[in-house]
Amino acid sequence: MSRDTMKRLADPNLLALYIDGDAWPRALMSSTPIPDAWMSLVERRDGRRRFVPAGEDPKPEKDERIVLVRNRLITLPVGVSETKASCGNIVSGGGEVLVRWQARDDDLAALRKSVMTQEELTLERLTKLFADAGGRTALENLIRANPARKLVHEEVRADLLAALSDQLKRFLFETGLIIDRVGRLKLTSDTLAHTEALQRDAERRVERIKARQTVERAAITATERRLEGLSAVFEKLKSAAGDESRLQWHDLLPSLSPAERGRLLENLWRITPDHKTARAVVLVAGNECVWLDPTNPEHLTRRVPLDEDLGGLRSVTFSRACDRLLVGAARGVWLLSPDDGKVLARLEVPTAERPRTGFNAATIVGGRVCATHSQLGCWSWSLENPSDCVALLTPQANVPRTVRAATATDDGRLVFAADDSVRIFDAAGQQLESRSTNGATVHCLDILEDSIYVGTGDGLVLQGKLDGGDWVVAHRGSDPIESIDARRWNDLVELVIPAGPQGVCGVYGDEGIISPLMRGPASIRRAWACDDAIVGLSERRDRLIVLHADMPEKQGVEVPVARMLGHTVQDACIVVAASEPEAATEPNAASEREAQARVSASDAVANDERKTT
Repeated sequence: MSRDTMKRLADPNLLALYIDGDAWPRALMSSTPIPDAWMSLVERRDGRRRFVPAGEDPKPEKDERIVLVRNRLITLPVGVSETKASCGNIVSGGGEVLVRWQARDDDLAALRKSVMTQEELTLERLTKLFADAGGRTALENLIRANPARKLVHEEVRADLLAALSDQLKRFLFETGLIIDRVGRLKLTSDTLAHTEALQRDAERRVERIKARQTVERAAITATERRLEGLSAVFEKLKSAAGDESRLQWHDLLPSLSPAERGRLLENLWRITPDHKTARAVVLVAGNECVWLDPTNPEHLTRRVPLDEDLGGLRSVTFSRACDRLLVGAARGVWLLSPDDGKVLARLEVPTAERPRTGFNAATIVGGRVCATHSQLGCWSWSLENPSDCVALLTPQANVPRTVRAATATDDGRLVFAADDSVRIFDAAGQQLESRSTNGATVHCLDILEDSIYVGTGDGLVLQGKLDGGDWVVAHRGSDPIESIDARRWNDLVELVIPAGPQGVCGVYGDEGIISPLMRGPASIRRAWACDDAIVGLSERRDRLIVLHADMPEKQGVEVPVARMLGHTVQDACIVVAASEPEAATEPNAASEREAQARVSASDAVANDERKTT
């Protein structure tokens, strides 16, 4: 019997025990003290009682009874579900209340008289007694008296303690129990959470509207300052133009000083009419294509993962000829829709080789996709029959070492670079010409009308004619030129190139001027441009810097791509939309373009004001 008593006291769910004196363990040569976590009250038949703390032997007589009670804090759970708060929201939840009995004979006697109608008092039974006596009601009253926002977000344990003390006053007195504190309290409200989510969404929308308005105001202010700064330049141009409305920029620029020319040229892309406008910026990072809004580049509008069966992605090019994205992979090219990213075709090189790199550029010539790869060479696929695949150039014994920059001319010729030469093929895939740059490895090229522009590994920008002739040095830099975008402003040609720590610059070879177009927080290694946007790729390929014509000054928006996507950028491009039918596809494009190109300086001012509004 005595052994059973000690085992029962080891039960963690037992809070109190009421037994006869002869049930307490006895020994002839030793005593049996009260366990450390317990205290006791010994009662005699005549009503007298004595308190025995932990560590002492109660030594009850056989005709006496003993009450054993835990002397530690006891945790009682209390909770409610779906109670309406004062604001009308439904609140649920609960917490834990810590209670105890004091080491006093009066309190233990009160416990025995009120609760110990049975031999044992368990945690489950005390929890039910506590809740039924008013613990649950106190929590419900607290919820009904307060708004859900306070109950969910603020500290209300002190309020609950006061409510419990008041509601359970009689129960605590009769049982000798003391509420020590409210240990934990967690209340939730699904209806409040839904309301707050709607409020946060509305606040975010308002903040975005305010931010957009701030950007627009900054753009307007910057444009006004720019116009004020250029007012003297425009006055000189108007004076030089006089009554002649057909003068072009080459006729007007000599009237300006070198500093005024530079200031005008760096703003030229903002104050001239737009023919190719950016509708998206697309980049490849990891094994997916990502779309950015050029007016809000920090917002990812679409992410399209591609299968890995063609290998890792290396490049992306937009073809205006067929409105397609050409995505170069290790062993082939993907054709995607620029609007929704849908895969339209899969073009593969029939080889068992596992290249270390990928197709670095692609274009469409005469109904065929042509792409360059430094290990596999230059390949061509039919748009109608992707299995119709031919090699236009394959390296032999690692010669050529680099094959890059596939580009199409307006009249349907293919131009690409192989080491230090520019190769020109006709639409049938026959090589027409190979023009050497005299040892300068070609990194990139671009074609504008009948001119070809080449960027080399030793920092040169070379200009030549498609139909032959010598190369002319348009620019000398210190770092390799990895990209060139040629833009025409009436009768002026601007070459947009990366300029490392200086950001992105415009080269005006005929004028002998280099003007900064965009600055950024990082050194720029590649750049892309259309009439209303400039995009730069950082030296570490970890971020893009995007500058739209609607944004103020030259400071682009930094997009931390590597942090957002977990991958560095392999390549990027601008998806453009023509604001009007272009004459570039017609045989007489040059004459028609020149006819449209003649604008006066006053027309430029009017156009800038139109952009601002």
